[in-house]
Amino acid sequence: MSTDIQTVRAVSATSCICGWSKETGAYALAEALNELVAEGAGSLNAQVRILIPESHGSSRLPAVQKQIEKACREQGVPLLSLLQYKTPVASLPLVAVTCTGITECTAQPEDAAGQGREIVLAGWTGLAGMLRIAEEREAELKERFAPAFIKQIEAFNGSIFAGKAIRIAREADIRILRQITEGGIFAALWHLAKEAGTGIDIDMKKISVRQETIEVCENYRLNPYQLTSTGSFLMLAADGGRLAGELRRNGIEAAVIGRMTDNNDKVIRNGEEIRYIDRPAPDEINKIIGHTKSGY
Repeated sequence: MSTDIQTVRAVSATSCICGWSKETGAYALAEALNELVAEGAGSLNAQVRILIPESHGSSRLPAVQKQIEKACREQGVPLLSLLQYKTPVASLPLVAVTCTGITECTAQPEDAAGQGREIVLAGWTGLAGMLRIAEEREAELKERFAPAFIKQIEAFNGSIFAGKAIRIAREADIRILRQITEGGIFAALWHLAKEAGTGIDIDMKKISVRQETIEVCENYRLNPYQLTSTGSFLMLAADGGRLAGELRRNGIEAAVIGRMTDNNDKVIRNGEEIRYIDRPAPDEINKIIGHTKSGY
């Protein structure tokens, strides 16, 4: 006789993103929305707060508002409120998005060993961070790279919303999905191992990263593996190859990049070289955002 208990509960997720780009709010929406969709939440809605430095004008505020309203419409998420404030304590604009919803779930412990030990990366490492850098430093990059390269970057703008990948994973009964955000994939792997109480063994060469991301990061001397990756997920599966194959068949980049282990070592292999994942470092995008010239 089953003892599973079905419960209905309200869930919420908040994301705060800083930057001068008019797309800043869309990134905050994507991060918060992805978290709730990964929990199986429905009846989703969003509330937005925009903080602007008091010393700056508000000429671009309509553009920020327009873009987040557009993103909400495209994702089918009602925007319940959008408030704007000026504050003397902020040095650059900040958009805070809170998404709420309802989820029905079976009360079960999330156990890494029970849910599967293979680690699947769905999406591209550092892609969202690279897109944000391209928007914040658009003029510089247009001087450095050819127009065709810039168009390749722009083609990935919709990739930060991960609803399709999440749906495929949930249909495959994958219950442990972790979005790659602050600190990039190295931070996400560290947190995954700590949460599970296990070690990890990762093949660096299996981690998918776009050439565009590599080149933008090289231009600014950034580490793409420590760059925010909103819309990309780590997933635990008993048969990672099968899950990755299903994701790829649906047009989503995916690969088995490693597995959980029975010890506490957080190992990452790059050919013959072996290193250990350290505690999460600050996200590399902080080196860019804090030094971007005001567009307001």
